[in-house]
Formats: sequence, C-alpha cells, structure tokens
Amino acid sequence: EAVAAQLRPLVAPPVNTCCMERREGPGYDFNGPLLETLLPDQPPNARVLVVLLFLQEGKHAGPGGDIAGMVAEARAARADLTIGVTGVLAGHPGLAQIL
Repeated sequence: EAVAAQLRPLVAPPVNTCCMERREGPGYDFNGPLLETLLPDQPPNARVLVVLLFLQEGKHAGPGGDIAGMVAEARAARADLTIGVTGVLAGHPGLAQIL
C-alpha cells in the first residue's frame, strides 16, 4: 500500500494493490484482494499494469510463475482488457539506491 500511495499522484487513477496469497483471520487484514480476482473484475476496456514488486523471479513472478498464469487466464476471459506486466526488481538500476 505504501508504494501505491506514492504512485497515485503520479499516474492516472486508479492504482490498486493486491496480493498473491491470503490467509483467513483478522491478523491478515493488511493483505489486499487477490490478483486472480482483481484482474477479471476490471471495468470494460481497462488498461492494467501488473507491477512485480519481487526481488527475483520465482514461484509467483517471472516466466511460468503464478502471475503469468493469472494474466493469461484474464486475457483469455476478457479480450477487452489490455494487461501489461513489468519485470522483477532484480537488475533495475535504482535498486541499490532504494535498498
């Protein structure tokens, strides 16, 4: 949510946050909606950019990861959506400064 708050004044709305996994219970209320439910729930003809805030490719991010599968499913179900996906943070020139 902190990254989304910084992006909101810089980009066209809306900026949504989501998560890959969610556990039940009030201790996990900080997690946003799941990506797999957020993607197909977009308005008609929406343009979506999935920003991968992961340090490296793995189970969720990168080729063959969960996110790639969810994006493929959303594209198949909603041909009206335009969905882009960023790369992971590894190798980004500003990463060392951020860390």
